[in-house]
Amino acid sequence: MKNKFLLVVLAIYLVLKLVGLTNIADPIFWGLILIYLIFYIKEFHVRFHKNRKYFVYMVIISSINSVAFFYLGFIFGFLKNPYINNINLLFKNIIIKIIPIISIEFSRNIILTRNRENKYLIVFVTLLFILLEINYNTVIDLFSDREELFEYVCKEILPIISCGILYTYLTLQGSYSLPLTYRIFKELTIIMLPVIPDLDWFAYGSLFILSPTIIYFIFKYKFVKSKKDIRKRRKLYIDKITYGITIILSITLICFMLGFFKYEPITILSNSMNPALYKADVVIYKKLNDTELEKIPVDSIIIYTLGDQNIAHRVIDRIDDSGNILYKTKGDSNNVADTNLVKTNQIKGVYVFYIRYIGFPSVWLYSFLSQK
Repeated sequence: MKNKFLLVVLAIYLVLKLVGLTNIADPIFWGLILIYLIFYIKEFHVRFHKNRKYFVYMVIISSINSVAFFYLGFIFGFLKNPYINNINLLFKNIIIKIIPIISIEFSRNIILTRNRENKYLIVFVTLLFILLEINYNTVIDLFSDREELFEYVCKEILPIISCGILYTYLTLQGSYSLPLTYRIFKELTIIMLPVIPDLDWFAYGSLFILSPTIIYFIFKYKFVKSKKDIRKRRKLYIDKITYGITIILSITLICFMLGFFKYEPITILSNSMNPALYKADVVIYKKLNDTELEKIPVDSIIIYTLGDQNIAHRVIDRIDDSGNILYKTKGDSNNVADTNLVKTNQIKGVYVFYIRYIGFPSVWLYSFLSQK
């Protein structure tokens, strides 16, 4: 009965949050919920209570995740953490972040583990907790700017969804201690590091979508391995290989998209290069060093930036302006050459090959975000 009351309270609070009829700060609400849980609900389901190695696994995995997050700063650069030099602000920030996390995971545990057989309720509770963690004020503020809204969805909302599914799985298979450990490590890493990685929206979103996915695979292996079902253990070896390949391919793809390799993809957004390249083709281009940038042959297709746009046009002339190399370009289907000469610092790379028409999602997304 008590968990039903808790579920109703959370659902009501979500409705008030969605319609903007409450100004109650999340830490205050979750603090009250935590007090209720501590004084009125003393039972917390802890699966595998005789085997603490699952908790140890999560501590190790969370530590590795925090270290990986920090080391991304050596690739993307660092930002000074504004909280670290102000003890009062640091402590306040920890309270604001940690109390809701503890309360959320205790609440999730109470509701889910007492309704383990109700699949519809599990789905509802998973969705409920995902929705409770979204900042709707930010969504509303960004609603008029489609590009910023899209970046926010990728950076914040998709990781919340990915993590929410993971937390439900860990709670049902293990206990509240598993998602709670992961979340506290994650938040304290961001709050207490003196410098934090300056990740763009794609890198940040990819990291916190991929991390829960990897953790899910690891613990699925551990949970199934601990059981005595022989058929599941046999299937586990096949799954282990599949998961390993999936993780490796996912990491490789993300690194490729982030430009960690010598080659990088770009989607053609216009028909200016017909018939060599068509709209929605994905071009793979090769990055060039300083020496190569000054020796690009005429008739090469280069990818360069003009303002905030990436352009793929053909080099029709190479000009030496007192030691500064400039390139004159033209789209194959255009009647005249481009007005602006291309400097070497604008060039991202030179065309290598293309994959026909697989970039339509990017074209549609670009058209959607470009609409005013």
